[in-house]
Amino acid sequence: MKPIQLKTVARGPALRLLLSCLVIGAMLTAPVPAAAQTKMNTPFEEITSEAQRLMDELKVPGTAIGIINDGEVQMTGLGITKINDPQPVTEDTVFYIGSMTKPFTSTVVLKMAERGELDLEAPVRTYLPEFAVQDAEATEKAKVIDLFQHRTGWQGDFFEDTGSGEDALEKAVRAFRFLPQRTPYGEVWAYNNVNFIMAGRLIQAVSRAKSYEQKVEDELFVPLGMTHTSFFMDRLMADRFAVGHGAVFDGTSEPQVSFTPFPRVVYPAGGILSNASDMMKWMQFQFDGKDKDGNQLLSAELLDLAHSPLVKGELSEYTGVTWFVEDIGGVRTVSHAGRTAGFTAKMLFAPDQKFGIVVLTNGDRGIEVYDEVIALALKKYLDIEKIPLVAIPADRSSLEPFEGLWLGDNEDYKLYFENDQLMAERLIKPVGGVQVFENPPPISLSSAGEDRVIMTDGPSQGVVGELLRDKSGEPAFLLMQHRIFRREK
Repeated sequence: MKPIQLKTVARGPALRLLLSCLVIGAMLTAPVPAAAQTKMNTPFEEITSEAQRLMDELKVPGTAIGIINDGEVQMTGLGITKINDPQPVTEDTVFYIGSMTKPFTSTVVLKMAERGELDLEAPVRTYLPEFAVQDAEATEKAKVIDLFQHRTGWQGDFFEDTGSGEDALEKAVRAFRFLPQRTPYGEVWAYNNVNFIMAGRLIQAVSRAKSYEQKVEDELFVPLGMTHTSFFMDRLMADRFAVGHGAVFDGTSEPQVSFTPFPRVVYPAGGILSNASDMMKWMQFQFDGKDKDGNQLLSAELLDLAHSPLVKGELSEYTGVTWFVEDIGGVRTVSHAGRTAGFTAKMLFAPDQKFGIVVLTNGDRGIEVYDEVIALALKKYLDIEKIPLVAIPADRSSLEPFEGLWLGDNEDYKLYFENDQLMAERLIKPVGGVQVFENPPPISLSSAGEDRVIMTDGPSQGVVGELLRDKSGEPAFLLMQHRIFRREK
């Protein structure tokens, strides 16, 4: 495994001077009147129709969609907020957005870096001297920028409740000294929630803010006019809320309410509540870096840095500053998804084309809704399509290196042969002693090329797993759905 070097996509000397920064902010036009959204056979009409079809098929109760295309904003709500107390979903209905919170965290750090309050290339311990993990080298070498690019190598998930007080993040960082190192620092890309908890604490400590959440509100929510966005449900009690629902795999059952809120320690990684209207303001900020009054909230150079392909990630994806960056049909797309118990969401935009879409859902199978809806939107608005990997013929021997139990931090994968068919069982672990997500049915796998397999059925159809080998050529890790899994010895 060769270390991946941090590369900046320089677009001028100003960017090199600002290699200590990150990105995001916003202002937004009013939504298009309802009458303008009802024209038949428009791209937006086709997209909402397809979303409703998918919701019906997959038993996802509600979805909110927002699209910006060259300054024009269209939004809609579909379905209901809760299966046993149904209220219509609208663009103002509040959803958990999960890991779509992460770019908010990194954007605050970028703003602080731009003001000279911290240096992205400085070691984390410069600002958090109490920080440590088990691995001494990783502890000393980890830089602020590393917290947003998923290559630190230590355990990536930590959901232990450290209390609801303003010291929750400080307590967590002190507990991280027990985190084991999964892969060598800087060598392997693997999604890491822990790093954003550290970043939240860094924001709180460097700014001397009362809390991380208040700092994000002051730096982003207020200047962007995101008045229906918060980390705290009780601050949005006048709003209509969507309620999360579990997955239905048999096609006939009704989805059940599934609600397990994250503890406060996880807020920097996934704690925001918002609606489609506010998320379109956040989207507009990605295009111009301005606040609701037209003032520059983040420089164009840092915004571009955040949206640039800096570090190689999984398959065809790169990581910018938190954002996932991918070339689709010659167009640079930037995205981030999110998932909490019963909620799934994704935001994707093409900054050069000033196009973007956000999809919020209140069902665990909403991933399948937003994947199809976003793909259709890219086709209809930008005439581009992602070329997926497909299954290819292969004999059993080429798949045998995948066989075994692969251990992750919040779930495991058991890969085994049923006759000559490679199968996978996804074994999701409890969170804080609670089984939040249901294990899906066993999944069939086929070859997708050398050291790659693809899921060929079930809710994760099309997901690709990649085998990573050690220096001796032996299978060491399985990279699947942004997570790294180590082989059981």
